Amino acid sequence: MEAIEYRGLWWLASNTNRKLAGVLTCSPSEEFKLELIGTFNEEYDGTILAPLKGTQIESVILGQSSDGSNITLFECACRISHKGCAEFSTAVYKARSIAIGLHLASLNEKRFFKAYARIPELSYWLYPSILQQTYTDQENGGGIAVKLDKIPADQREVAKINISKKISVCLCRDASYKSGDLCFNPSFEQFTSLQIESTEDMSLKEFYELIVRYESFLSFATFREVGYTDLTLFSKDNYNLIGLQKFYKPIIIDTIFHTKPCNKKIEKHKFIFDYNSIKEQYPRAIKQWFRNYWKFDAIRGHFLDSIDYHGSFSYINFLIVIQAVEGFGRRFMQKQISAYRKSLPPDTKSKALHEILSAVFRYYVDVKCIDQETDLEAIAETRNYHSHLLPQKSKKAVETIDLYGLTEELRKVLICCILTYLGFSNQEINNITTSTNNDLFG
Repeated sequence: MEAIEYRGLWWLASNTNRKLAGVLTCSPSEEFKLELIGTFNEEYDGTILAPLKGTQIESVILGQSSDGSNITLFECACRISHKGCAEFSTAVYKARSIAIGLHLASLNEKRFFKAYARIPELSYWLYPSILQQTYTDQENGGGIAVKLDKIPADQREVAKINISKKISVCLCRDASYKSGDLCFNPSFEQFTSLQIESTEDMSLKEFYELIVRYESFLSFATFREVGYTDLTLFSKDNYNLIGLQKFYKPIIIDTIFHTKPCNKKIEKHKFIFDYNSIKEQYPRAIKQWFRNYWKFDAIRGHFLDSIDYHGSFSYINFLIVIQAVEGFGRRFMQKQISAYRKSLPPDTKSKALHEILSAVFRYYVDVKCIDQETDLEAIAETRNYHSHLLPQKSKKAVETIDLYGLTEELRKVLICCILTYLGFSNQEINNITTSTNNDLFG
């Protein structure tokens, strides 16, 4: 996306009397650079001491652009410069986050009641079905007719789920039409977006964390790293009143540290599952995914790190997956591990990791995608060799192509573990893993 410039006045909340002219250049998700004429510290402004002040950190900088938009910059690092014989100093700030449309005191200020996020993969995961395309009689000239029905707001919402007493998560279908210049280049767009609402005001940080949590669910479902392209928040005290109706003005949010949208082509057939395939289980699954349950957080994080090999495969990819599977066994399969130990002959010595793997694989004995002939000793010895950096390689520890094969098997196990955590039965897991065309399950 092209950079956007905002020319205006900028100041600190602690000193509203000193407003500086400057230009904010926004390169979405990459850089937010504010260039000021002068500095917020009057003591050193225009003196040779200005460069000696070094880097300054401002938690919040407020501004207003020439079009009247209120802007808030967060976590801004500054380098002051003094150029030659000029009688003024300049300052350049780089911010980590930005809110366009509202002034905020901090990331934690509770001002918002709703958030919208556009995630490209979401429209493929739940097809919006708003536009209707009809081909007319081609033999007699014919043509193509496109029909766009703007459906009521309550019908746009699909699968609205209350994940807590005050917070709901909803998928919204919508479409837009742009006529272009004199209808020379008209365009249609339909999409599915994520909507999160709260009955109580929440902060930007709280909404952001919920959006990221849903992104991680969608990453799991689509088996690719997803990221929003647009994030918009709404505040009850930021609206236009037309007649008796309030029209809330969008506050655009962006950060430099958020996961960028995946640039790979979206291939729906490679999703592990889509909305329609888990429609009945979706409410239960999404509630479970949003639970603040510390036992699952690290496992979820490890899975997300294992989705993409980022151009090359290494033993680190294997360690990420085996640690997640081992952690799932330790935290959620103690009964199965205990049952496995009891099934062993008396006086049998077994190592903890082998017991965990055995219990996990036995749990999925009726899941077709899990290869019950997988060499569990090879997995355990390979983990120990690569994780503990042992001086000597054990007989069953593997590398290169064999290590890749073991990792692929464990990725399937990890997916099954997560589906189990979300409440899916083994039969339902079978239905999902046999229906997908993802290469992992091919």
